[in-house]
Amino acid sequence: MACDVRGRETAEEWIAAANPTHPSLIDQQFLVAGLYNTRNVPAAFWIDESGRVVRGNDPIYALRLNRETGERTPNDRYLDGLRDWVANGAASRFVTNPDETARRMGTPDADNAQAGTHFRLGVYLQEQGRTAEAIEQFKLAHALKPDNWNYKRQAWALADLEQDYGLTREQAFQSGIPMYPSLELPEPEAR
Repeated sequence: MACDVRGRETAEEWIAAANPTHPSLIDQQFLVAGLYNTRNVPAAFWIDESGRVVRGNDPIYALRLNRETGERTPNDRYLDGLRDWVANGAASRFVTNPDETARRMGTPDADNAQAGTHFRLGVYLQEQGRTAEAIEQFKLAHALKPDNWNYKRQAWALADLEQDYGLTREQAFQSGIPMYPSLELPEPEAR
């Protein structure tokens, strides 16, 4: 799934590169992101056969990219956890208990709902060519949910970062709020 307000023309390159054997959803309205309270992409969720989320909102790439060399390497530690879950189901030590899963996903609250409303209104206004009004809505969403990088990255892609937000690219991405929280996995078992 891709979350991008700019739609297919932006997401298509990444979907084609992945060469999926399944349909791919392009969520321009961020409906799925809102339902699962994701704050950035990627966000991985493990959903069991009964439809219950058993591990949620992991900020994980299955293949890690070394930005200096361009080399891609598998994230073996995470993939080993996923394999363990496939083999052991609910007994996997990588499955989180319901309280921990809820903590990782966050509790829907008024600020989430309000921020999502401002964000979607900003997207609508941008589509209507009302950029200044859209930016004001995006700023309101950012103020309510400063840790939501989905909102920031999408809004910044639709505007001029310096002119509309008074930020350089470096300042925007060095805000002190981590883009990717630490991946929380159990330590490897001693062999």
